[in-house]
Amino acid sequence: MDFKQEIIKRLKNITGLDEIPLEIPPDPLMGDYAFPCFVLCKKLKKPPVDIAKDLIDRFKTGKFIEKVESNGPYLNFFLNKEYFIQDTLDNHFEIKPFPLNNKRIMVEYSQPNTHKEFHVGHLRNVSLGSALVNILRFNGYKVIAANYINDTGSHVAKCLWYITKYNPKPIGNKGEWLGKMYVLANKKIDENEKYREESSEILKKLEKKEKEITALWKKTRQYSLDSFNEVYDWLNIEFDVWFYDHELIEPAKKIVKNLLEKKIAEENEGAIILDLKKYNLHTLIALKSDQTVPYISKDFALADIKFNKYKIDKNIYVVGSEQSLHFQQLFKILELYGFKNAKNCYHLSYELVMLPEGKMASRLGNVILFSELKKKVFEILIKEVKKRHKWNRKKVLDTAQKIAVSALKFGMINQDNNKTIIFNLKDWLSFEGETGPYLQYTHARICSVLRRYGKKIMKVNTSSLKNREDFEIAKLLSEFNDIIEESAKNYKPSLLCRYLLDLAQKFNNYYRYYPIMREENEELRKARLMLSVCVKEVLKNGLNLLGIDAIEEM
Repeated sequence: MDFKQEIIKRLKNITGLDEIPLEIPPDPLMGDYAFPCFVLCKKLKKPPVDIAKDLIDRFKTGKFIEKVESNGPYLNFFLNKEYFIQDTLDNHFEIKPFPLNNKRIMVEYSQPNTHKEFHVGHLRNVSLGSALVNILRFNGYKVIAANYINDTGSHVAKCLWYITKYNPKPIGNKGEWLGKMYVLANKKIDENEKYREESSEILKKLEKKEKEITALWKKTRQYSLDSFNEVYDWLNIEFDVWFYDHELIEPAKKIVKNLLEKKIAEENEGAIILDLKKYNLHTLIALKSDQTVPYISKDFALADIKFNKYKIDKNIYVVGSEQSLHFQQLFKILELYGFKNAKNCYHLSYELVMLPEGKMASRLGNVILFSELKKKVFEILIKEVKKRHKWNRKKVLDTAQKIAVSALKFGMINQDNNKTIIFNLKDWLSFEGETGPYLQYTHARICSVLRRYGKKIMKVNTSSLKNREDFEIAKLLSEFNDIIEESAKNYKPSLLCRYLLDLAQKFNNYYRYYPIMREENEELRKARLMLSVCVKEVLKNGLNLLGIDAIEEM
């Protein structure tokens, strides 16, 4: 039973309100849930204190509500703790996703640029996007995970210009080598305006599909794609659909032509522009004077493809906050164009990942490469695992990899996406504190207790769980579905992170005060073991939704 929803349902019937703002009192002695009667003052024309007193007589207690009290302007509910604990543990012994619904959502994330390196800043996008996909699916949505690869544009042209001009040979990781070529190209182009013009000519040749430069583009593009797939494989991330920038050039030109015909766009010195100043969105170029296509025009075409080909109801773009203006312009243009699904496009923005010394920039080369980070994390964790266990090499590497992924993903998701992250590897790798490895450790600790017990835990009588701490853990367990629903509704996996940390901290404190295996009363020991199993299941499912493996030994 969903106790909270049952109270809300009854309050709706009594009050006639469509929405019930049920709260949790600041002190457990004041009850488990509280209804603020202020919301009825206007309707009933009474002080909230009087309303609370009147409602007591109308609200009947049952097997799950022990008592109802008025506390000033609040109506406070006290649950039957024994019944609540048994019901909650029965329902959390095995976690099940929500029933399927008919809503189709596309989540577009990652979107790396070919011919640039994949660095630590990209991890926030990948971690946030993949967690959101998992959470939405758990909520019953049909989700299409999409990746949009930027494989054309000025950055590609600059890189190819440098390669054709100086003929360097690939060494080491070819994807990273391309990133280095891009940095060198920018340095040269900044020094000489003539080089900028030469780079622009490369871009024109690419869009005209001239044979020689297209062959070089295809070969080097594959270097990047191979490098990206290595990263995705290591992070256990999969996409259902891949979109590529070069495939959108011609569809984009058609839409720009339509914008011109509809008088939404206009010609200006050979270019086609869109004047959005009256919407406080500035003026933007839809087609350059050299007939090359900017990114925003390709996004016009891509939005059309997404909704018409994939029959989606919602389109979520996971992209950094630096692109906020871009998406405001895009959605306004789609609206002006008459695109009926413009209102169903949503920009899920997030702030930057910064180094302690400041902002990262691929153009300048001051980034932490993913491959370098992966190597460093691996070295640290392999030593830590070997220190604790005499395992074979395969198990050491597998465990180190799972902890590494946990540390990096959780570090990126744990912060609210509206807050800047200062990258701090040392803190993220800690087995204590608010980290992914700490959650994995808590899960492994419970697994260790269950192995020591050595018997299968079935659903047992939990009437012996009478302490406040037993109830507090059960209360947290009961909130799992609400948190998952709220995380999906607000597109905030960070809410799930906070919840899992609270649960792990609560359990570890509980275990410290009540060492389960030392309990002499077998009935009480079984009940606490069942409580532990439910905590383990919620931690495992929560971690999996974040794209993190729950480890059984650490």
